[in-house]
Amino acid sequence: MTMSPRIAFDGALRRRVYLFRHGDVAYVSNDGSIVADPRQVHLTRQGQEEADAMGRMMADVPVDKAVCSGLPRTRQTLARILGDRDLPVEEVPDLEELRSDRAQAAYEQGGAPDPVPLPDDLSEVAYAFLNAHEPGMRYRNGEVFADFEGRVVPAFEGLLKVPGWHNMALVAHGGVNRVLLGWALGTGLKTFGQFEQDTCCLNVLDIDQDPDSLAVRRVLVRAVNATTYDPPKRDRHLTTLEGLAHRLQEARQG
Repeated sequence: MTMSPRIAFDGALRRRVYLFRHGDVAYVSNDGSIVADPRQVHLTRQGQEEADAMGRMMADVPVDKAVCSGLPRTRQTLARILGDRDLPVEEVPDLEELRSDRAQAAYEQGGAPDPVPLPDDLSEVAYAFLNAHEPGMRYRNGEVFADFEGRVVPAFEGLLKVPGWHNMALVAHGGVNRVLLGWALGTGLKTFGQFEQDTCCLNVLDIDQDPDSLAVRRVLVRAVNATTYDPPKRDRHLTTLEGLAHRLQEARQG
């Protein structure tokens, strides 16, 4: 697909990133535990419908670069959003979601992780993102948030250094998107817990880059957490982590 470059007032090359979260998945097993390997979950029927609806909304939007983290839920979401577009898909493992210690070890060894025990107080799950900016903080005894940011941002900036594209469709994860929104605003992890990312949501970033070196000059955030199924968030009052904590609580209570 051939596109004309967009040029900012000062001559910068203005590129657009359509940043999506994957569609709905099920992280809770029938016995009320977190699934043994969250990296391998697939879209639910609801998630497929969300991605199809997003694909219809994006049908007339030009895209000339397609990227996902490589996990099944992002590959499946991206395929449904792209529809009939004949685009190669680049998979970037450093854009995978936060990993627990066991999941990280399994990732490096190529196996499946053991389940991570859940805390007795599920508020630790519901509000696990609020202190992400504090030194040494981890998500459920897993990856240090700062280390997570340290792999996501360079991976994304690597995509920006690649010439020849104008509109990128990038399907990633809630935590990854929060990091990238913090990068866009210059707030880092301080705002990690203040962003919400509903399933199959869309964020739109315009990134102005030097036309020769591709160095980033400025970033404009045009949209955050937009969804096809509830645009005004009328029925969305819990965060995604609060919803997960509720499902775990209900499973415990039988």
